[in-house]
Amino acid sequence: MRAVVVTTSYPVSDEDPSGHFVRSSAEALARSGAEVHVIAAGGSILDPPSQDGRLVVHRAGGGALFAWPGAVARARESPLRLLSVAPFAAGVLERLREIGPVDRAVAHWIIPCAWPLLLALPRTPLEVHAHGADVRLLLRAPRAARAAVVSALLRRDARIVFAARALRDALAGSLAPEQARALDLASRVEPPVFDLPPVAGRAAALRREIVKGPGERLAVVACRLIPTKRVELAIEAVRAAGPGLRLVVVGDGPERGALERLASRGDLDAGSSRGAGITATSEGSAAVRFTGTLPRREALAWIGAADVLLHPSSHEAAPTVIREARALGVPVIACDAGDVVAWARRDDGILVADSTAQGLAAALRGI
Repeated sequence: MRAVVVTTSYPVSDEDPSGHFVRSSAEALARSGAEVHVIAAGGSILDPPSQDGRLVVHRAGGGALFAWPGAVARARESPLRLLSVAPFAAGVLERLREIGPVDRAVAHWIIPCAWPLLLALPRTPLEVHAHGADVRLLLRAPRAARAAVVSALLRRDARIVFAARALRDALAGSLAPEQARALDLASRVEPPVFDLPPVAGRAAALRREIVKGPGERLAVVACRLIPTKRVELAIEAVRAAGPGLRLVVVGDGPERGALERLASRGDLDAGSSRGAGITATSEGSAAVRFTGTLPRREALAWIGAADVLLHPSSHEAAPTVIREARALGVPVIACDAGDVVAWARRDDGILVADSTAQGLAAALRGI
């Protein structure tokens, strides 16, 4: 069997955290015996295909928009980047022509990845994965446009896989009753798969590096530093939770400068926030370390080193970082977003707190 996977997010190396769940999904397909071709954003249509283990990766361009820290953030920074959608779609169509006939097609993100497959492979079985940003985009679209997109997928007999039940419910709730029922029959809910490398040894070393006394605890935030992740709530909550609690912020993004300034307010230790990416606040507050972007294995090690993962994000579907933390045995304090509340009902290692610094601080005190 030959299969093609189209995605706007795919890692450029083993340690790139971008799109690692897409790679895991494609590798699972390859392990079932399929010859898998991945068409991913970035690079150039002129780049030759590359081998990534069992997978053959074809780049289709569009990297001006579909790159870190995400298409939405990059479009806000420069709206002209939205023009990259057209060359990406054209690049996907050209790559599909080069690959030739396939027996199965998979799109990660309804928009823009499903459309080239609808056009080029009208009879090939199609599976479309909705991860969050694509559904939120549809919900903001005019009702007629939203209905037209869903109708095109349903007419094509596409199987739609939602990363979270909250996504399916939100999209279905925005449709006419008959179309909503059809969507329900054509879809399932399945969080993205992910692979977890061994990080216990490195996690223990990181913990020894930052937790110096028996009364100290470590909280970690791991995400892109964009407004919807609300990292400022984590900083304020850790500061309010009391002495002995340290915070490590893993990730980077356009909000980093503002977050570092927030963390440094009240700093009484001259020079502590300059150069090293570390802010030591006054006694009775927490030290905050910003690591910047890290290789995925190192980011996971920081999560594994923590007493708690803080995840105050307001826009989520099935946040992989929460599932990674739980797989590493680390408790999570999160805010209500996506399927997090439903997960918390089944897992007492996940606590859903009020979406305020005070609510998060109260949860931290109860660890």
